[in-house]
Amino acid sequence: MRTKLIRYLATSFFFLVGLIIAQKAHAQQFALHHNLAYSATLTPNIGFEILPDSSWSFALSTGYRPWPKNDERARKYRHLSMDFQARHWDKDHPWQGAFYGIDALWLHYNLSNIYLNYFGMFADARHHRIQGNLYAAGALGGYAWNLGSGFTLEAEGALDLAWTHYRIFERPHCGDPIARVNRVYLLPKIAFNIAWHF
Repeated sequence: MRTKLIRYLATSFFFLVGLIIAQKAHAQQFALHHNLAYSATLTPNIGFEILPDSSWSFALSTGYRPWPKNDERARKYRHLSMDFQARHWDKDHPWQGAFYGIDALWLHYNLSNIYLNYFGMFADARHHRIQGNLYAAGALGGYAWNLGSGFTLEAEGALDLAWTHYRIFERPHCGDPIARVNRVYLLPKIAFNIAWHF
């Protein structure tokens, strides 16, 4: 998992550097996001957004919850997520008012000894350790309120079609998988973002 994590973080870093360079070169606007709803799961997260014109913006958000660090712990809720969004702003007023668009999500998770039956997902983590990936894509919509001084508050909802595949392990740390699972879900998501634009 560490090799994958380093690879995805490095890719994200270079992608974001490219966005910043493009923003400087073409005088695009830039924003930083923090999802307050995601923080409620004790997951540090940040999002980056660029505005190439007055009606569209593109964002990449990531969240990473690395703890508990001790692999011997029976209870685990580790994950890494990356979410890409393309937003269309109503009436050509970027970063304020109504917006709608599309999103694509990738999530890598390592869960055990938790009751997280989120719309039928991850029920196997109650009595076993599960580790796998989730891929999702769908539609989103929301509204942004201008708070002044470059800050906005955003309320957002999305509905994605998600596919996940994971391995089930008997023990929380090691051992061979006892089963492999593939499932498809409708995944609702909500976000309450505080954003700073510059």
